[in-house]
Formats: sequence, C-alpha cells, structure tokens
Amino acid sequence: MVTRNPIEKMPKVKPTKKDYAYRSTWKHKFSRARNLAHRGGLAKKEMMKRHGRFPKKNEWWGPEESEQEWKDQWILYHPKP
Repeated sequence: MVTRNPIEKMPKVKPTKKDYAYRSTWKHKFSRARNLAHRGGLAKKEMMKRHGRFPKKNEWWGPEESEQEWKDQWILYHPKP
C-alpha cells in the first residue's frame, strides 16, 4: 500500500498581498525621519561613503545639538493627528 502525503492533496492558497497601510501612520513617518536625521540627513549609501559606518546608539550626526532638540522641532511641524 502506497501512502501519500496529505499536504500534496491540499489546494494551493494564493498568497495575500502585503498591507503597507502602516507606512502612512504618524509613528512610521516619525521613525523614518528620525533615522534619516540620526545619519545627518544622508541616505545609507551616502553615509557609508562619507563616514564608512553607521552612527552608534547615542551618537547624533544631525545639524541639531541633540536628538531631543530635533524631536521637539519635528513634532512641532508634524503634530500627531
């Protein structure tokens, strides 16, 4: 008697499309803006050419004095809905 794998008989399920709705949320936009400001406004490739590495956790390469100063200014111009 030949036994078959029961998974082989299951119908194929079409994969669902990814939901990118989170990208329009305030939290996601804030996170992306913070990452860019943390790198001094440079894209990843530009940053690697200029500095050769990513900034460390408490290192701030932005034009502001600190992350808190940047955060206060960004929230002022982009208030939470």
